[in-house]
Amino acid sequence: MRRNGRGKRGEGHVLDRRTFLKTGAGIVAANLAGTLGSVLLRRGRGNAAEARGHFVQAARTEISSLDPHEAYTIEVYSFTLNMYDNLMRFDGNPPEVVPWLAESHSVSGDGLTWTFRLRRGVKFHDGRELTAEDVVYSVDRLLRLGKDPASVFKPCLKPGASEALERYTVRMKLYQPFAPFLAILPIICVVNKDLVQKNEKGGDLGAPWLSRNDAGSGAFKLRSHEPAKGFVMDRFAEYWRGWRGSHVQSAEVRIIREPASQVLNLQKGTIHMTHTLLPPEQFERMETMKGVRVTKDQTLRTFVIRMHNQRSPLNDVNVRKAIAHAFDYDGFNKGVMKGNVVRNPVPIPLNMWGNPKNPPAYTFDLAKAESYLAKAKSKITRPLDLISLAGNPITDQAALLLQSNLKKLGVEVKIRGLTFPQFSVAGKNQETMGDLAVHWVSSYYPDPDNWIGKMYDSRNWGAWQASSFYKNLEVDNLLQKAREVVDRAQRQKLYERATAIVFEDSVDVWIYNSTSQRGLSDRLQGYNFSPVGDGLDFYPLYFTGS
Repeated sequence: MRRNGRGKRGEGHVLDRRTFLKTGAGIVAANLAGTLGSVLLRRGRGNAAEARGHFVQAARTEISSLDPHEAYTIEVYSFTLNMYDNLMRFDGNPPEVVPWLAESHSVSGDGLTWTFRLRRGVKFHDGRELTAEDVVYSVDRLLRLGKDPASVFKPCLKPGASEALERYTVRMKLYQPFAPFLAILPIICVVNKDLVQKNEKGGDLGAPWLSRNDAGSGAFKLRSHEPAKGFVMDRFAEYWRGWRGSHVQSAEVRIIREPASQVLNLQKGTIHMTHTLLPPEQFERMETMKGVRVTKDQTLRTFVIRMHNQRSPLNDVNVRKAIAHAFDYDGFNKGVMKGNVVRNPVPIPLNMWGNPKNPPAYTFDLAKAESYLAKAKSKITRPLDLISLAGNPITDQAALLLQSNLKKLGVEVKIRGLTFPQFSVAGKNQETMGDLAVHWVSSYYPDPDNWIGKMYDSRNWGAWQASSFYKNLEVDNLLQKAREVVDRAQRQKLYERATAIVFEDSVDVWIYNSTSQRGLSDRLQGYNFSPVGDGLDFYPLYFTGS
């Protein structure tokens, strides 16, 4: 997934107001066509798929790699949760860590040595039993591969620090205490050691092979994968949880980029679940449709505009404060987002611990913005480069709103569109990152470190989450200490202090915390939402009705 879209600043689809309005008109036309044509649409194709127990979920971004140790975006949960198993998993909302492959675990008094006792009888898709050797290989492979998932373990674990004590027991030794360790364990997907090693070539750790193949033990096994179209999985008959009760027979993740097309396909019955990041008006439309329901769940997914803290003129705090005061938070959250989001004025989601009791907030105030521009030593003498996620109406509207307000202050902004895979590459490098970028920051593990730690500790430069390239040694030290101490109350104080500094430095523009909405077929049952995993575990799903 990270290989796509590598380019220089200025490349990508450039969005202007005329293009946006054309796109908006197209969406309205598609909506109208879908409404007028609904009487003529037949659900026969969808019903036939349901009769076969075939579930289809729409996605907006292509998944170019199926390697669970390479990919690290929300989209990857659609295959990691279904084709692979983990030592631990998250369940529920708020999410809790629950035993999975590890039936039990223990930890030494100093918090450095972790021992896991594995479930017996778990089989890989080729029929071989999963053992401690597979877990050790998977941990080492993830760390040696050095892709985005490895960055989460960088503060605590090194290759070679895991060992198989016996067939069903694994021991891991951390090189320093790491308070969120249990919370990050679900990131490790266990792969079939023999199968991956068999397909290694020239020390590549089998990465090219695993990017398009399956080496898991999960509920579903891979049937086919075409990055631009999606992938299809079939039920794994020997899955360790068994298949008692009702379950779908097969599952498909289908790439449908246009929100209106997703809704039309749901109405027709050719898909059974939409993506969650659709414009609010599409969910309003679905709420009026027969045979469709819309789910709403509180998430841990924040919406931000990143600012490049190392590049002039945004390396001047007064310029950043001016931009923070130039965004119309209420207008966007209540108008564009229809009030379906919660204002989140700081890095950590407000429904997650670690925030100050009364968090501060930047407000929309063009007079203040103008005064900060006047104070700035770095003058804005060129257009600012703002990255929006290509084809996403929400990021586009946020970008256009900021562009419009800054224009009133004499600041020109040029908007360019990159797909998320392209941005996740561009955001790793100071040269290819835009001056600004608008996107979501999702929950990969429910700990404050997932947000403020990954985003603002300068040791994480090189990961897309750290694309602001912020550096403050006091913040680095506070965040590191928060990882080392186990006591929640002490960690709370450390995160409060770090948040106060990051806020005062006006590192980014923090806008809202999302509500996850999905359009579902009324016939689809078993959907379980969790902020980590986004409700994409397909094992509980089944169809009812005729």
